This record gives sequence, structure tokens and C-alpha cells, in this order.
Amino acid sequence: MLPAHPGAPMPSESLVFHVADALLARGERPSLRKMRENLPNGGSPREVCKHLRAWRKKRGYDPKLEPTDMSKAMKAAGQALAMDLWKQAKREATQAFSREREAAAAMATDDKHDREHLLGMIETLQAENAALVARAGAAETETSRVLARLQKVEYQLDRFRAEEFWDRVMQEIAEVLVERGPLTPTEILPELRAVTLRGATLHKEPLTPGTLKKKMDVRVSFGRYFEPRDEGRYARRAG
Repeated sequence: MLPAHPGAPMPSESLVFHVADALLARGERPSLRKMRENLPNGGSPREVCKHLRAWRKKRGYDPKLEPTDMSKAMKAAGQALAMDLWKQAKREATQAFSREREAAAAMATDDKHDREHLLGMIETLQAENAALVARAGAAETETSRVLARLQKVEYQLDRFRAEEFWDRVMQEIAEVLVERGPLTPTEILPELRAVTLRGATLHKEPLTPGTLKKKMDVRVSFGRYFEPRDEGRYARRAG
């Protein structure tokens, strides 16, 4: 900056305007320091500032909207910093993507294992169900067989009880015939005990004269208890 000599003429407004326009045309900010460096006699800061304010007002210049002076080193440092930040951001994005991809792969593996486990459980349950169905079928067959045998045994037991009952009835009739002599089934029926009449209700065949005749004829055919007489009467067989 050129020092202001005592007695040197102060820069005129037109000169300050000219220097400020020249600086702005070169892409430099017309600051007070720049102005005094480019004025022939420097000029006092007070005078230069006064004319510079007038220039700013007339030109509508706002120094806040102009880029600040920056050395090449500062620009290079800024660019390097921006590049480092960009590289760091890129590395972090790459790492984040890698982590997300690994997490997705792990989830896919877990899903595959879970699916295989569920399929295994389904196969096991299906096999167990098939075994249960087979056992149920076998049990049903066995149940049917047991029920058939039970029905057969019950039928045989009913027959045995019926034969035993009717044999007791025939013995009772034989005793009646010993006391009363030959009688017809109709005459025999009132002579039977009340307990015998009640017992007949437990069996399928009713205790009637016709039933007595049928049962007595069977014994006659086998030579047991009775022998036929005239007029449909029966007598106690001797011996």
C-alpha cells in the first residue's frame, strides 16, 4: 500500500470510482486495502472510505455477495477437505451397504433354516398322523372282532340260561304230574309256581300252553321226563 504523503492531494471521487471499477472487473473485491494499494498516492483511509461508500451506493454493490479473497493454498486445502469428506462418506456408505447386505443374507439364511425346520416338523406330524390312523384302523378292526365275539358269547350264555330255565320248568312239571297224574299243558300251567311264571318274563319265549307242549315234546323225543297219553295229556315217565 502506498503511504499517504503529507500535503499530497486527496483522491477524488472519480478516481476512487475508476479504481474500484477496475478491481471489480479483474474479479477482485474493492476493499479499503486494495483501493489504497491501487491509488496513485494511497490516500487517507477516511477519504477513500467516503468515496468507496459512495461508489458502493451508486453501483449497488454489496460486498457480502462477492466471494472473499482466497489464496490458492486455501482453495486447494478446501478442495482436498471436500474430497476427503466425499471419500469418507463413500466409504461409510459402502460399509453401511455391506453391513445391510450381510444382515439380509443372515436373515435369508435364518429364514431358510426356519423353513426347513418347519418342513421337518410337518413331515414328522404327517408320519405320526399316518401311524395314528393306522393304529386307529387296527383298533377299530380289533374292536369289531371283540364285539362280534362278545355277541356270540352273550348269545350262547342266553341260550344256556334259557335251556337251564326250561329244564327247571320241566322238572317242576314232572313233579306236578307225579302228584296229579296225566295232565294237558293247559291244565299244567296253573299248577306252576309264581316264581316260575315271573322267571319266564326274562326269556324270549312266553310261558304259554303252546310253549309248554313244544318243550315237553322235545323231552319226549329224547326219552326224558314225560310220555304222551290220550287226549293231549302227558304223564311222568317211569324211571
